[in-house]
Amino acid sequence: MSTDPQGTGPLRRRPRDRYRLRLVASLTVFVLVGAVAAVVGFQQGPRLRDVTYDPTGLVTRPAQRVILTANQALQRVPADAVTVTPSAPHTVTSSGNTIAVEFAGPLAYDRSYEIAVAGVRAPGQPATSELRTTITTGSTDVLALVPGASGGEDRIVRRSLDAGGATTVYAATGITEYARLGRSLVVVRGGDGSSTVEIVPLAGGVQDDSTPVERLTLPTSDGRVTALHVADDGASFGFEYADTSTGQSRDVGLYVVDMTGTHLPTAIAADGKPTTGAVPLTVAQWAYVPRTESALVRTGSDDLVLVDMSGRNDPVRLGSATYLHGFVGTGTTAVVETGTGIVRLDLTDGERTPIAAPEGSTDAPYLGRIAQLGDDTYVRVVGDVRPDGTLAQRIVRVEGSRASRLPVSVPEDASVTAVCPSPNSQFLAVTTASASSDLVSIVDATSGALEASVQASSVDWCGALPSGDEVG
Repeated sequence: MSTDPQGTGPLRRRPRDRYRLRLVASLTVFVLVGAVAAVVGFQQGPRLRDVTYDPTGLVTRPAQRVILTANQALQRVPADAVTVTPSAPHTVTSSGNTIAVEFAGPLAYDRSYEIAVAGVRAPGQPATSELRTTITTGSTDVLALVPGASGGEDRIVRRSLDAGGATTVYAATGITEYARLGRSLVVVRGGDGSSTVEIVPLAGGVQDDSTPVERLTLPTSDGRVTALHVADDGASFGFEYADTSTGQSRDVGLYVVDMTGTHLPTAIAADGKPTTGAVPLTVAQWAYVPRTESALVRTGSDDLVLVDMSGRNDPVRLGSATYLHGFVGTGTTAVVETGTGIVRLDLTDGERTPIAAPEGSTDAPYLGRIAQLGDDTYVRVVGDVRPDGTLAQRIVRVEGSRASRLPVSVPEDASVTAVCPSPNSQFLAVTTASASSDLVSIVDATSGALEASVQASSVDWCGALPSGDEVG
């Protein structure tokens, strides 16, 4: 029997000794694990830890990035080490343990792209590895306006190209225009020369009934709102406004609503600056330049002005134009019509370059708006006059110096009211109107193949095109 009742004999260790043993054992394990990891990294090279990207942004905006994050710091990655399949123009930057692949333009809808980075090496290590991942871009949908029957409610519906049917986003009487604004809709309603402007909150892609609709206070008691456009970043939107409180249209011009401020419409004055209470700048056509807060404005006297809708920068005079057709790609170039022809206008320096107009693209009595798809590719509606005086319309696709008919069927009793490219120019929305109905057909911009259709009068893709006095 033990004579050591306090347990201090050689068979029992003090608590402090047991703590030291556990600490030493833990540190030994950590050191061994770190050493093994270092050896593995030294022999195998870096590994991919994370990939981040915005599937929707990749198909709607240029200069979108995919970020690859490795498990350790990397030596600089040259551009030729990165391949994208299927091929898409891109640039490469790297810093620390990240590699950024930035795409020049929007990618195709609902498609998988493989990104491979060869010869990746950590500083001071001989082993190289390949980082490889696959990303999937977002699918596309459109917002379309379905007029109500017999005075019933109009509906703004969302139609996805990869699923049948349409979902009602918002319903109300008298909808005349609408546009996406971040997680909201801007909706113009009205009749008899008087309009209202509402900001409709969305949740899950449809109206959020738990949050009230905001109705803006307009400059006068009665007025007509037209030519609604929204900045890509959702920071502002604008419209043309005519004071009709006296029964006549007065002070017709451009107004802006700053969503970061009071939400009160402010006139864009004749000097191109937003000014409360000013007489607004007269506008024949206007639209936001893609991905900016600047607007390209054709005034009532056909002057062409680049206006910063935030008021931070002075306006830029860009000569004159008789019509605004739209924008090219990244938005730094506009397609405008002058007294001598159609040109591409560089908005950064004012340089004008004649647009290609091969045989077959201009040999018709009716020449419609040009919808630019790429740097040297566009579509245009042209038409011949039938014996009964109606137009036989067709869509021509121009690619470089070659013009060909895009095989899109237009019913004889209908007329094409608009042709609007998708944000990535992969599809076209072709809107037609007849005595009995309106139709929006979504077609492939290269083949003309029908992708989807909806009985509607307009589609939100057309909101990127300059609006105002539409002249054929």
